[in-house]
Amino acid sequence: MDLPSHRPSKGRIAARFGRAAEAYESGAVVQAEIVERVASAMRGSIGVGGLWCDFGSGGGLLAERVGAGGGVRFICLDLAFAPLSRALRLGRPGMAVCGDIDFPPVRPASLDGASVVSALQWAERPQEALRGMARALKPGASLYFSAFVEGSFAELIEARSRMGLPGLPSEVWLPPADEFTAALDGAGFDVPADGVESFERVQMFPDARSVLVSMSGTGVTAAGGRLLGRAEIEELCERYTLLFSKDGTVPLTYRAVIGKAGVRAE
Repeated sequence: MDLPSHRPSKGRIAARFGRAAEAYESGAVVQAEIVERVASAMRGSIGVGGLWCDFGSGGGLLAERVGAGGGVRFICLDLAFAPLSRALRLGRPGMAVCGDIDFPPVRPASLDGASVVSALQWAERPQEALRGMARALKPGASLYFSAFVEGSFAELIEARSRMGLPGLPSEVWLPPADEFTAALDGAGFDVPADGVESFERVQMFPDARSVLVSMSGTGVTAAGGRLLGRAEIEELCERYTLLFSKDGTVPLTYRAVIGKAGVRAE
């Protein structure tokens, strides 16, 4: 099954994540939990030696959590330079490479393993990005992944729709979970029956404005879409609060799939 193509503003994405590089990890609470789950699954598979790549690595948190050692070479590939620079300053493992997951600068069949964690929503052609990752992996090697799926950010989407606004910028790709796993199969991966885990978290915030600040800081609004004016932001916060406030806090739902898929042997 082929995923639809879309056209995120790569320049805007890189600039937004560049500006947020120093503060991103302190606000990305749910994303950090997902990184830890993926890292935990990867630790048992990274042996001595070999070349691995984290596609859309951000500041290299996954490489740090995996604890790559034993002669393993770990490529941290990201569209934005600033997070990679921060990873180097922090002494995190990995070779920092500034590149686009739509056109990964990796030789075919050169990787012993790879990961893509909550990054495919920024690909212009998610299906081709997955195919590129499959080509870069050696036959039988594994891709460890997570992807936000349909149902994420439901509260924000509902509040925006009540204002007659699109739920999210069209460039933010949130496929149904089964569509994503079918796309892995179509890209040349074998997905074991028990290889995909559903993930859901509801993060609580003190107010609706804190939700919007978090969403901006963790990149969901980076791709495109019309910026809201001050009066619209105030109305959005009021609607969000009226719809979802409970015991002085408001929720934001995250849904994802997390798993492992192996490159199909030819």
